[in-house]
Amino acid sequence: MAAAERFEILVTGVGGHAAMPHLTVDPIVAASSIVMNLQTLVSRTLSPLESGVCSITKFDAGDAFNVIPASALLRGTIRALSKKTLLTLREKVEHVVTTTAGVHGCKVTITYSPAYYPPTVNDADLFHEFSKGVGAMLSDSGELLDIEPTMGAEDFGFVAEQIPSTFFLLGQGSGIEPPTNYGLHHPSFALDESILPRGVELHVNLALRSLKKLGESNTTS
Repeated sequence: MAAAERFEILVTGVGGHAAMPHLTVDPIVAASSIVMNLQTLVSRTLSPLESGVCSITKFDAGDAFNVIPASALLRGTIRALSKKTLLTLREKVEHVVTTTAGVHGCKVTITYSPAYYPPTVNDADLFHEFSKGVGAMLSDSGELLDIEPTMGAEDFGFVAEQIPSTFFLLGQGSGIEPPTNYGLHHPSFALDESILPRGVELHVNLALRSLKKLGESNTTS
């Protein structure tokens, strides 16, 4: 899973009456340009062989139809499959934001999260020697399916940085009523609770077989 950073951009201009825009410095226009310019961040600054995401997910400005506000607030996230690419994207976001705001005569501040999420990466040895076999036992097909990397992020990545780890995806989505095949964060997302016993079984098997393996290791040593 991806490394992730979130940010908040405050664009500050000069507010005033909507009928007299020449007496204002419009932060909405500046913020709109920032949103559009950030759309080229991945497609035109990253190698096609690298993966990255930049999404603006909140745009908040003004509260009246006849007033140009003094500020506009943007929030969003950047994602990448490595720390290096994530930090590169963060630098590029700052450059695009500050230069675009400057062109429009606005001031801007960018606030990042206290600590970005590292990528969540399975330990190769642990996966092949232990986790893959345990997971396959509980699969309907009798095998553990590999999936492509996802730009979703997970705070378990902090654990995986320090301790050899494996991250499992159980999967869900029966499609029956109520529908449970909507994607994560979709407004109609619903948990398929029938998958919960399999999750419990997975954790129990991982724990018991880990203890057994540790016991065998202590016996032989």
